[in-house]
Formats: sequence, C-alpha cells, structure tokens
Amino acid sequence: MLLLGWAAAGAAVGGEIVMCSIGSVGTSVSVSCGDPEAEAEIRAQAFTAEEARAVGCEPIVWDDDRPDRAPGADSDVEDDQAADAGSGDGVGVVIDPQGFPEDEPSYLPRAPDAAVAARVGRAWDRIERWLGAHASATLRKLQFPVEPERVARWEDDHDRKLPDDLYASYLRHDGSDGNLGDGFRLPPSYGLLGLAEIDYINWGQCQDLVLDGVRENADPEHGTWHGSLMPVGSDGHGAELFVEPRSGRVGESSSGESLRYDGPMGWPSYVAMLEGLAESLETGTALRDWYPTVTSGCELRWAEEPAESLPGGCAGGARPSPSPTPTVAPTPDKLTPEQARASGCRPGRRAPVVRVPDPSVAAQVATIWRRIERWLARKAPVTYKTLTPPARPLDIAKAEAAMGLRFPDDLRASLLRHDGSGDWGFGPAPFYDLMSAKDIRADWKMLCGFVLGGPEEMVDTWWDGHLIPFADAHDGGNLFIDTRTGKTGEYFDETGLTFEGDDVWPSYLALLKATARSLETGRPIRGWRPTVKKGALDWKSVTKPR
Repeated sequence: MLLLGWAAAGAAVGGEIVMCSIGSVGTSVSVSCGDPEAEAEIRAQAFTAEEARAVGCEPIVWDDDRPDRAPGADSDVEDDQAADAGSGDGVGVVIDPQGFPEDEPSYLPRAPDAAVAARVGRAWDRIERWLGAHASATLRKLQFPVEPERVARWEDDHDRKLPDDLYASYLRHDGSDGNLGDGFRLPPSYGLLGLAEIDYINWGQCQDLVLDGVRENADPEHGTWHGSLMPVGSDGHGAELFVEPRSGRVGESSSGESLRYDGPMGWPSYVAMLEGLAESLETGTALRDWYPTVTSGCELRWAEEPAESLPGGCAGGARPSPSPTPTVAPTPDKLTPEQARASGCRPGRRAPVVRVPDPSVAAQVATIWRRIERWLARKAPVTYKTLTPPARPLDIAKAEAAMGLRFPDDLRASLLRHDGSGDWGFGPAPFYDLMSAKDIRADWKMLCGFVLGGPEEMVDTWWDGHLIPFADAHDGGNLFIDTRTGKTGEYFDETGLTFEGDDVWPSYLALLKATARSLETGRPIRGWRPTVKKGALDWKSVTKPR
C-alpha cells in the first residue's frame, strides 16, 4: 500500500517561528522550510530508526538520505514512478533472481477462540436484525467478510495477532462503505474501519509520533499513540477508536491529546462494545452518552437525546452477495435415503385433502382476528389494507400434501381468514409478515432443498422438515410452528433454529392472542410496543424490566 501525505509544521530558529512543509511517500519524508537550520532541527528532533521501531512504528527515511536517490535526481518524477508502482491493492508480484515470477506464499488461517467468535456472531446477528428492521440503508453499507487467508497474511506480515474478537468481527464484516467506514457509525460519529485501514490510520499516527520525537508520547497507556494500537473507528477529523492488543481494551485517541480508556467509548473488549451496541439498538437506551436514531434516508445515527420515533418504511435486506469465483471444494456427504425421510424433507406422495378446522379453535381464531382487524382499521389503516382475502382451502390442502404435514387447526383457521398479509404487511412483532399458504409451501421447499443437499449436521439445527414457516422477516429468517409440539420458534439462515427465547410461544393461537392484546392495550409484547407511523403499524423496542 502506498501512503501519501502532506503537512505543515513550525520550527523555532533564533526565537522566530519558521513555517515548513513536510511531504511523504510511504516512509520517505521530505521537509522544506527555506531555512537549512530549521530543516536540520526538525530532523534532529525526530525518532531515530531504532527509536521508531521500539514504539511499534516504521522509521522515517529522509528523502535526500534515500540510497536509491542519485544526486540531482528529480524527486517528483521518482515519486510519481513510485506511486505508479504502488497503485492497486498493495499485492505485487515476487520476482526471483532469474527474473521469473514466483508464486505468492500461502497463508494458513487460524480459528479464533470459539466462545469469543460465538459472542461476536450473536452480537452482529442482533445488530443486523435491528438494522434490517429500522435502518436498512446502513445495513447495506456493511462490507462483506474479509477472506480468512487475507487476515492470516496481515498477521504474518505484521508478526502479531489480532485479538480474537476483532479477528472474528472481520470475518463477519470488513468495515463499512464510505470514507473511513462512514457508512456505519459507532457513537458518536466513528466510522467502522476495515482491515486495510488499520495500517492507513496507524501510518499517519506513527508519522506524527516519530516526527515529534517525544518519548513520553509513545506510550500505549498514557501517551498520544503507539504503533501497536489497532484503529477500528475514525471520525475522519483526527479522532480514532482503537483496540490495545495486549489487553483487548477499546480506547479513544484525539490529535495531540492523551489516550483514554475511561472515556465515553472505552470498553473492556471489542466484543463488549458490539454487545453494548446491540443492546442499545434493541432497547432504544443510550449507548454511554448517545441514543440511536434513524435519518429519513434510513441510516443509523447517534444523538444526545432519545428519538421520539423512528421513520417508517426503513425495513430492508442486506446488500446482495457478490458472485463468488468458482472454486473446487470437497462435496459434503449427502443424506442417505433414511436420513432424508427422517428429516421430514422427503415426505411420501399423497393426495391433497381439504380439512375443516376444529369449530372451537376456529371460533377463537375468528374472535381474535376481529379484534385485530378492528384495531388496525381504526389506528393503522395502511396496515389494515395489507390483510389479504381468505386462502382457498385447496391451496392449504396442496401445501399440506407437498410438505407431508398437517397444519394445526389454529394456523388453518387463520389462513382461512387471511391468506397472509403480503410483503411488508401485518405480522407479529417486531418485523414479521404473515405468509400465504403458497408462500409457506415455497419457503419450506426451499429450506428443505438446502437440507437434502447438505451434510447431516444441518438436520435439526439449521432446518427440519417437520416445521411450518408462517411469518417472514425479509432478512433470511422466519417464525415457524413445530408440528411435533405445536410450539412456535425462530429460524435465521446464519444461525439456524431457535426453540427457546422470546420468539417461542405455546402455539400459533397464543401468539395471535398476545398480539391482539398488545395492540388493544399498548403494552409491549416481549419487549416490543405497537406504535403507528403515518397510518402503518410499527413495533418499537422498549427497555425490558430487569
């Protein structure tokens, strides 16, 4: 990576301040003051090569001391040539002494601590879900993961390891779009940096440190910077969020000021910061001193006061995945015929049978739906209009036959009242849409297709053919009914099945009842309160009692 810089500095000569310009290409620095004595003073106060390395920084090479610079050479021409040679992604071709390109060395990725990686994954799951429901523009600006080999190369090149939580986070998102990760902001306005930006920010901080030549400033605890620190956030104006790798702590730096680990964004670890961020988003409470809010453009921001409400219409999915370069990978062992049948994803052929739900269950479902319809018609007419006509009994029968399952009477009666609610329509809190009979069948078929084509480990953990998806989250997740128990649960494509927690109810009917009660009373349902924005129902996160 080629790094270019230009700055102004002052040197005191004979009691007068002489202004100087300092330019740099990589670690090569030129200084011009129009005064040889001032230039000599700046060079004299800077760290020596040994002192720079001792504080984790690359030494400065003064431009006119470069061994490749011939006397009288045109520095501008040579620097342009260096820039041309260094352009691109920083990966060059290695040439052996005979002039033939050598193969790039291979780098073996390591596995971060499993427990730490799991915490990081859960925190990002929560963050992404909230963004998908409330700030989809920010969700789409999160970068794709860093390739594990690239992280391994970074660690090999720098001869040091990233903390496991930071390592695992890069395997989830390589920072964010925008200048210095500005597309995803940590409070109050730090952009989320990618792996390559560690070196970019560190380079600038180290050059300032080395040029100042003040040993006390090169202290990772009480100084202004140290080359071992790993920047993870930047406001683009000289303030950085960093990880101290020995302890894993998160601290803050600001130009010319001492490092802070006890400031507003000081954290015991990077994963603790992610977990705090997820909690703040879900509950709407302050993350230290700042509250989450969302712009009219559906982007996450932070404010000193809590938002009265969040804008509607900001739900959406993540950025589309790029088309990967085809690679030859080992084919996983597919399910045996017996395993496929046991998974519930390969039912026997059967003819559709139209069934009538139990009258008492149908009566309860109808009563609950009348309460929901009445509330929506009065309070949220936009959402009310998303309710669809009843499903055709034959469509339900065809879905049951294709899936080899029998729908519970409460779900059947509900479909015979409303065949789902369409895209971005009515559904359970916080961001689910009720699915039609045809969509239930299609979603089940798609998920079972992955199970049948995947390894045995996917059964019972990632998806199971005995489950009936009935509400879609638009982010790769759904709510389902387990036909073996009648209980509801949650599925998410990155984590698989959840059979416990806030999304589990004794039955579909119980969930429908609780939803109607929450609408009528305004009381939260599992931490989500019904609100109305421009005539549309919107579920707002509230702080749960502790």
